[in-house]
Amino acid sequence: MPKLSVQQLDRIDYLVTQYQAEIEKGEDPYAKYGQMKDCRIHHTRMAAGGDGGPTGYDDGSTIRQTYYPNTPNVFFQRICERMRWDWSDELKLAGWRYSC
Repeated sequence: MPKLSVQQLDRIDYLVTQYQAEIEKGEDPYAKYGQMKDCRIHHTRMAAGGDGGPTGYDDGSTIRQTYYPNTPNVFFQRICERMRWDWSDELKLAGWRYSC
């Protein structure tokens, strides 16, 4: 497992704080739609090694390559763990075997 840099750890702290603040305001990461749902899905997919999905730009770019270039899976796994978002289902969808 790659060691995360101080900057990456600080970024995790920042993102978790922001996401928790949104949840306190009433955002539901498990709602049918919404920004927190999108964040949860993107992060769980990237935790499992995925690209997080398209950015929505016309250039075919992905969230991971655009906003998190060269960021290891463990970065997203830490975010998911701290947010209590289960990313193991994403591994199953990708056809990977996962065990604790």
